Amino acid sequence: MKRLYSLDALRGVAALAVVVWHWQHFFAIGGAWPEHWSRDSQPFWWLLKPLYLTGWAAVDLFFALSGFVFFWLYGEVIRERVMGVGKFALLRASRLYPLFIVTLLYVLALQSVFHAKADAYFIFPADDWGRFAASLVMAQQWLPPTIEQTFNGPAWSVSIEVLLYGLFFLACRAGLRGPKMALAVSLCGIFLIDWNWFIARGVCGYFLGGAAYFLTETIKARSDARRIARLIAVAAVALWGVVLIETLYEPLHAACYWLAGHISPEVGRFYIGEEDNIFLLLFVYTASPLTIMALALHEQVLGGAYARLHWLGDISYSTYMIHFPLQLTCAVLAWQFAVPQQWFQTDIAIILFYAALIALGLASYRYLERPAQNLIRSRTHAARARQQT
Repeated sequence: MKRLYSLDALRGVAALAVVVWHWQHFFAIGGAWPEHWSRDSQPFWWLLKPLYLTGWAAVDLFFALSGFVFFWLYGEVIRERVMGVGKFALLRASRLYPLFIVTLLYVLALQSVFHAKADAYFIFPADDWGRFAASLVMAQQWLPPTIEQTFNGPAWSVSIEVLLYGLFFLACRAGLRGPKMALAVSLCGIFLIDWNWFIARGVCGYFLGGAAYFLTETIKARSDARRIARLIAVAAVALWGVVLIETLYEPLHAACYWLAGHISPEVGRFYIGEEDNIFLLLFVYTASPLTIMALALHEQVLGGAYARLHWLGDISYSTYMIHFPLQLTCAVLAWQFAVPQQWFQTDIAIILFYAALIALGLASYRYLERPAQNLIRSRTHAARARQQT
């Protein structure tokens, strides 16, 4: 099996969830954030409130999913030196770079149009040429240690992903194997939070995904694998229930806030200052790996059928990379045709946006990503063959 359709589908859902979190960008369609804006005025608030509040954490699912899949597909062949760095880099670059560069150049061009109309850039600055040069090699979010986003802002996670590929390759060559070693590397990421929040999130999630892969393989080899798979599935569902209740009503946050304040003022201030990081780490180290393991075991051990959802995996990268350029396009058109900002907070607006985004995602995968990937790989293989003759 070369694909786990359940995890592909989860990646697609996570990509679409990030779009809900970024819907707030439309409040700044006039070129600047209004003095007063309210999240609860966004479309389908009653249904999508958890994503409007914490949808940013879906990116951490990306990292954990990537870690699981890459340890599964590449860990052994890299560790045994069957695959070299050149082939590994070619496989990843040919998959990611074509759409990455197209969206980067598109945003660069359209931001100039928006700036001419609004005298400001839409959400993300597009005049940092050092960052642009780094973006050309997908390294814009590495150094200096900052979380500032530029140009196609959401592409920060792709930049971190590329960095993680390098760390993953080196770790496998150094002999990293098993859940304990992968977990140890993941925990090291926590110490990077104050240095670079983005890189820390990547390291924590990616290598925790690797640990989840090794645990899944161990469970699959057990005689009681089916029973354990069912228990993990129940635990994952229950945990997501807790996440949903906490997001909507915050009972745990209220309890921790009260407790921290009663321990000491210093503990209270620490909790207030670190509550986002605490939420992040709890999500990364509980819901994220448990969900991935539950789906992988359900498909591989319990025979769950997810093949019909393959299209969600196919468009996960394209919808993620295209959603901000599409927002920018909407912003330019809004200026051109005097569309009020309030229109983007209607239900029909988000329905039409998602319809366009999914259509563009499917078209990108079929007509850009796959053909470009095949072309790059075939020409590289042909060039190597000529060198050997």
